[in-house]
Amino acid sequence: MQEKNSQRDGLKALNMLRQRILRLELGQGSVLDEAELAQTMKVSRTPVREAIIQLISEDLVIRDGRSARIAPLNLDDIPRLFGALLISSRMINRLAAENRTPADLKRIEAGHLAFEENMHSSDHLKRQEANIAFHMAIAEAARNQYFFDFYRRTLMASSRFSGATFPVADKTEEDALLVSEGTNPDLFAHISLTSQQHALIVKAIQERDVEQADKLATEHQELWYSRLQRQIFSHSSSMNLSLR
Repeated sequence: MQEKNSQRDGLKALNMLRQRILRLELGQGSVLDEAELAQTMKVSRTPVREAIIQLISEDLVIRDGRSARIAPLNLDDIPRLFGALLISSRMINRLAAENRTPADLKRIEAGHLAFEENMHSSDHLKRQEANIAFHMAIAEAARNQYFFDFYRRTLMASSRFSGATFPVADKTEEDALLVSEGTNPDLFAHISLTSQQHALIVKAIQERDVEQADKLATEHQELWYSRLQRQIFSHSSSMNLSLR
C-alpha cells in the first residue's frame, strides 16, 4: 500500500510540475523549491525530487549548481528543434502504423476526439494539452521506448515554444475571440487544418499505411513550424524568449 501511495504521489508531482511548466506558470529560470512544491502539492519531498529528475531528462528543467531551474527558451534552438521533431515524428508515425494494436487505435481515436472537443476552447492551453495527449498516444503505439523518450522531449519543447508565442491577453478573456473565424481567420484556419491532419494521421495508422503516416508527419510538423515562425515575428515584443 505504501509503495502504491508513493508511486501515485510521484506521478502526481510529475504531472503537476510538467503542466505548470508547459502552461508557463513557472517562468524560465525560476528556481524549484522542493519544500515549497511538496507543501503545495501535498506530497513529501521525495516524489518532488524524483519528478525534477525526470523533468531534467525531458530538458524542461536544468541543474544550476545545487539548485534546479526551469530551462530557458532560446530562439536559436527553434530550427534545431524543428529538425529533431520532424525526424522523431516521422519515425513515431511509421512505427505506430506498423505496430499499433486495436487498443492503441482506440486511444489514438479518443485523443483525436478530445482535441476536436477542445479545438475551439477559450483556453488555448487546453488545446495544447489535448494535442500533446493525441501525439503521445501515437508514440505509445510505436512500441519503441528509445524513440518514445526522444519524441516526448522534442514534443514538450515545441509545446513550450508554442505557448510562449501567445501574448498574455490571449490566455484570458480575449482568447475566446481568437478561435472565431471572423476575428482571427489565421488561427481558426490553423486549428481546423490541424484537426484535419490529425484525422488523416489516424486513418493512415488505422490502415497501417506506413508511407502515408510518414508523409503526414512531415506535413504536420511543417504546419507547426510555419505558424511558430509567423507568431514569433508578430509577437516578438511580447514574448519572453532569449537569444544565445
